[in-house]
Amino acid sequence: MPLPRFELQSDTCNAAEAVRGALGFTAGNASALDFGAAPGGECGALAAALAALPTETARRKLRGEFIKLTGSAACASLKGVHCAHCVELAARLAADGLSPASGGTLPRLMLIGDSIRMNYQPTVEKELAGEFEVVAPEENCRFAKFALNELERWFEACGEPDIIHWNIGLWDSAVVCKEDGMFTPPEEYLHYMSRIQRELFKHTDKVIFATTTPVLPGSQNQHIEYIESLNRIIVPFMQEQGVAINDLYRLLKSRESELQSPDCIHLNPLGQQVLGKAVADAVRARYRQETRG
Repeated sequence: MPLPRFELQSDTCNAAEAVRGALGFTAGNASALDFGAAPGGECGALAAALAALPTETARRKLRGEFIKLTGSAACASLKGVHCAHCVELAARLAADGLSPASGGTLPRLMLIGDSIRMNYQPTVEKELAGEFEVVAPEENCRFAKFALNELERWFEACGEPDIIHWNIGLWDSAVVCKEDGMFTPPEEYLHYMSRIQRELFKHTDKVIFATTTPVLPGSQNQHIEYIESLNRIIVPFMQEQGVAINDLYRLLKSRESELQSPDCIHLNPLGQQVLGKAVADAVRARYRQETRG
């Protein structure tokens, strides 16, 4: 792919034209894309790259990568010293998306969840190597209200997913102060979890929800009856939304003494392998299904 020829003047730039030229498109009739910012204030280079791609999935993925690498999609935020880099980046991302070999890029799996997710994530990555690009927030996703607040930042960091596997619940089931009871009461949990799911559907319709895993007797802050109450209220809701259920609670409960660590909550090495494989199998199965709606 030829290097885009980019020029920045006082009020205009040829960012969109440079991207189109690098991709082998003729300039054609002039439009707002020829003059710096695209409609809505979006970077012209990004808008031209998006316009070159044939599918919405490819466009979502390119936009997510562009924002992940530049920090913004807005012309006003990128204008000046960053422009030439943005033009080159947009052209390269679009070329990758148009490449026949690109069967392009592997579909992207995004994992969302607490320390249990962090326990099994390495196994998921190993199981799905060569099939999926596995991404996840670097941090523990904690409890429902926190996750809802952080979702936008996580998507910007991880890029646009093709499929999501998620769970939030162990922190919500915890008792921090005895007189307060459960950290997130079931009705409040359902309220925030439904809002999270609404946001996830804006990114992909391929979503899997994992039930919250059990704890062993002796856990100081989590109680099995609270975990079960959260699973009871959230699973029917997710099923009504067309979300696939990965019942990690049942899987772990049937082998808890074999798969859980001495802290009564987390997974031992065997547990990490067993749950990681179960997650990978669920992802493969859901991804092969026809897109919802």
